[in-house]
Amino acid sequence: MTALHAAWPIAIVTGFLGSGKTTLISRLLRDPDMADTLVIVNEFGEVGLDHHLFKAATDKVILLPNGCLCCSVRQDIVQTLRDLYKSWLAGAVPNFGRVIIETTGLAEPAPLMTAIASHPLLADAFALQSLTTLVDAQHGLARLGTSPTNRNQICLADRLVLSKCDLVKTQAIEILQQRLALLNPLAPICHGNNGVTPAFLFSRVAAPTAASRLRCETVSDHLAGISSVLLRPQHPLAWPAFQAWLNTLMNTYDSRIMRIKGQLVFEGYSTPLIVQAVHHTLYPIAQAHLDEDAEGPMFLMLVFEGDVPPGLEEAFGAL
Repeated sequence: MTALHAAWPIAIVTGFLGSGKTTLISRLLRDPDMADTLVIVNEFGEVGLDHHLFKAATDKVILLPNGCLCCSVRQDIVQTLRDLYKSWLAGAVPNFGRVIIETTGLAEPAPLMTAIASHPLLADAFALQSLTTLVDAQHGLARLGTSPTNRNQICLADRLVLSKCDLVKTQAIEILQQRLALLNPLAPICHGNNGVTPAFLFSRVAAPTAASRLRCETVSDHLAGISSVLLRPQHPLAWPAFQAWLNTLMNTYDSRIMRIKGQLVFEGYSTPLIVQAVHHTLYPIAQAHLDEDAEGPMFLMLVFEGDVPPGLEEAFGAL
């Protein structure tokens, strides 16, 4: 009988067509720390090419059927992960330590994230660790005004990677980075995929610097119709009160909530808890894995389509 194991971490790599996803993953797979990585590839077109490029680095590649991973192929990714888990339990699949999913550049990330996080079996066997979005420094700024999908890939990302930085001037990169910071203030930005390591891809995003008091920072990109707010409590919260506040918020604004993510301390819990949601789906609450010297500052980031709901900061501050 196969021994029980901790949930396999999943990292999703997305980004618009031509942003450099395959180049990034191919380089990472040559890192010795990625030797136990299984790659699931989705491509748009009749003939898949990316998996052949990955074969030079690993033979643990699964190519999904033609189609968009966010719609017609969404059930295929669920079925693929279910079959993978069952095959592993039966001993038919060699041990692996983590999973990378490369989406087509036309994929909306939210449905895929929701499908993985909300499926009963997958939620126990796999842990959705991160969404990394590549942004083409040469064409990224122009696409933000013409592609809602690219905008959503950026807004939902846990981390952003600027590719092709060598093809543009420093000033253009700075302008793009300022725009990305408006769309997603919490995501760290890496310049050039050579700076991306396995730890960058799979580790949880570091919390913002701790503040001396509750501070609510609201930012907005009016051109994209996106706003976000960063909440920082300075004392442990009561779980029942927080749960009631969160349920009311999600029930009232579920169609406008793009992403919720945070690290909070609750009364009666010795370890901070990770709170995440995409649209109307709340992920299973998980314990934070902190380094021994980490302070573990509390924060909660919410990203909305349109303006931040009135009274949100005040209601949260009263918890």
